[in-house]
Amino acid sequence: MNEEVKNTSADKGRSFLREAVILTVANFAVKIIGVVFKIPLTNILKDGIGIFTAAYSIYAMLFMLSTSGLPVAVSKLVAASNEKGRGIEAKRIAMLAMIVFGIIGFVFSALLMVFAPDIATMTGHADSALAMRIIAPSLFFICVCSAMRGYFQGLRNMYPTAISQFFEAFFKLTVGLGAVIYASNMEASVAVQAACAISGVTVGEFFATVYILIYRKFSKKSKPNDTVKESESDRKLLKLIVLVALPVTLTAAALYFSQFLDTLIIVNCLVDSGESMSVAEKLFSAYTGLSVPIYDLLPATLVFPIATSILPAISGALSVKKTKRANHLTEQAIRVSGIIAVPCGAFLLVTGRHCIALLYGANKWSEAMPMANGNELVLLDAASISLAILAFAVFFISIVSTCNSLLNAYGKPHLPFFAVLVGIAVLTASEIALLNSPLGIYGAPISSVICYLIVMLIDIYFLRKYCGVKLKLTGMFARPLICGGITAVVTYLAYIGAKTFWALCVGGSTDTRIASLVILLISGVAMVITYAVTVLLFKAIKEDEVRLLPMGNKIADILIKRNLLKSETVIEE
Repeated sequence: MNEEVKNTSADKGRSFLREAVILTVANFAVKIIGVVFKIPLTNILKDGIGIFTAAYSIYAMLFMLSTSGLPVAVSKLVAASNEKGRGIEAKRIAMLAMIVFGIIGFVFSALLMVFAPDIATMTGHADSALAMRIIAPSLFFICVCSAMRGYFQGLRNMYPTAISQFFEAFFKLTVGLGAVIYASNMEASVAVQAACAISGVTVGEFFATVYILIYRKFSKKSKPNDTVKESESDRKLLKLIVLVALPVTLTAAALYFSQFLDTLIIVNCLVDSGESMSVAEKLFSAYTGLSVPIYDLLPATLVFPIATSILPAISGALSVKKTKRANHLTEQAIRVSGIIAVPCGAFLLVTGRHCIALLYGANKWSEAMPMANGNELVLLDAASISLAILAFAVFFISIVSTCNSLLNAYGKPHLPFFAVLVGIAVLTASEIALLNSPLGIYGAPISSVICYLIVMLIDIYFLRKYCGVKLKLTGMFARPLICGGITAVVTYLAYIGAKTFWALCVGGSTDTRIASLVILLISGVAMVITYAVTVLLFKAIKEDEVRLLPMGNKIADILIKRNLLKSETVIEE
C-alpha cells in the first residue's frame, strides 16, 4: 500500500476509531468512578439507597427524554454543514439547539422541582422528594451541555465530550460522597443523606456545562469550515433538528420502556410459576442489580463510542455524495464493533462470577434460597449463570448500537425505532413464556439474547435495503467468531488454572475480591493474547482496520513484512 493510500485510509481527517478511543478512555474512567461512588454510598445509606435510587431513576428518565436525540441530531447536521463548508450554518445549528433544548430542560427542571412530592409518593418513596428537588437543576444543565457536545462531535472533536463527562463523574464522586459522609456524621435523616449524595450529580452537570461553554468560547482547535457563507433559515434548521432528534428519542424511550417492562414481568411471572414473592424479588434484584450492569459495562465502554464517532464521519461523507467512502466506513464500523465485542463476550462467558464478586462482593449474595422445585439456589450462582447467558448478547447489542447510529447517519432515524419495537415485542413474549417454564429466572437473559439478535438482523436488513450498503454477515464475522471460540476455550483453561493456583498456593475462598482480581487479571491477559494471535493467524482483521489503530501504520507495516497481514488497496472516490 503506497504512502498516499495510507494517509487516505488512516489519516484523512481524524479516523472515527481514534475518536472512539478518546471516548472509550473517558467512558472507562467514568464507569470506574461510578463503581467507586456506588459501593460506599450503598454501605452508608443501607436501606435508604432506595430513596436515592427513586430520585435518580426519575432524573434518568427525564434526562433520557430530553437529551437522547439531541447530540445525535446536532452532530449529524453539524458534520454535514461543515463538510459543505457552511461553518456559519454549523454554528447556528448548535446555538438553536442550545436555546431550544435549554428551554425544554428548564421546563423539565421546574416541573420536577414543583411536583417532586407528588412524584415521590407515586414511586412509593415519599422521602425522596428532597433528593428530586436537589437533582432537578441538572436537567437544564445537561440539555445545554448535550447541544454543545453534539456540535463538537460533528466537528470530529471528541475531547470536550470526554472531558465534560469526566467532570460529571468526578464531582458526582467527590461532592456527592463527601456530602453524604458529612450528613451521616451529623446524624441527618436518611432523606437528607440521600439528597446530599445526589447533589454531586447537579454540581457535576453544572461544571461540565461551564467547561464546555468556556471551551467553545476560547478554543481555536475546532473552528468549522466556513468557505461557504450560505445558511438555511433558523426555522428550517430547527425543523431538521427535531426531525432527527425525535425518532432517536423515541427509540431511547422504547428501550427505557423495555427495562420498565422487566420490573413488571419478571417478578410476576416467577410468582406465577410457583416461586414465593420473597424469592422472586431476590432473583430479580440479583439479575438486574448484578448481571445486567456488568453486561452493560463492556459494550458501553468499548463499543458504544464507535457509534458516537462514526455518525459525523458518515454524515459528512454523504453530504458531499461520497457514497463509496460512506459505505466503506459503514462496513468498517460494523466489523470493528464486532471484532471488539467478540472477546468481551468470551470474557464475560468465562469469568462472570468473579466479575460480580470483585465489584459487588460475594458474601451478601451467597444466600441459598429454597425454590419451588425443591432445590436450593444461591443468588451468586443465579447471577453468574445469567451473566454467562447475557455474554452471548454482547455481540448483538454492540452491532445494534453501531447500526442504529449508521441508520441515523444515512438519514433513516425512524428505522431503529421500528426495529426496537419489534425487539420489545419479542422480548415480552419470550420472557412471559420462558420465565413460566422450568428455566425460571434464566428465561430473562435468554429473552434478551433473542431480542437483540432479532433487532440486529432487522437493522442489517434496513442498511441493505434502504441505505444500499452491501453487508454479508458470514464474510464479515465468520473468522472473528472462530477466533472468539478459540479465545473462550483458552481463557477458560487460564481461568481454571488461576483458580487452582489460588486454592493451592494461597488457600481460602476464590470468591473474595482479592482472589477475584488475580483470577480476572490472569484470565484477561490470556484472553487478550489469544485473541490477538488468532485474529492474525486466521486473517480476521484487515490492513485498513489495523491502520485505524493508534500507531496503526507502524503496526501494519511490521505485520505485512512478516506476512501476518495481507496488504490491500483502498479505493477512494
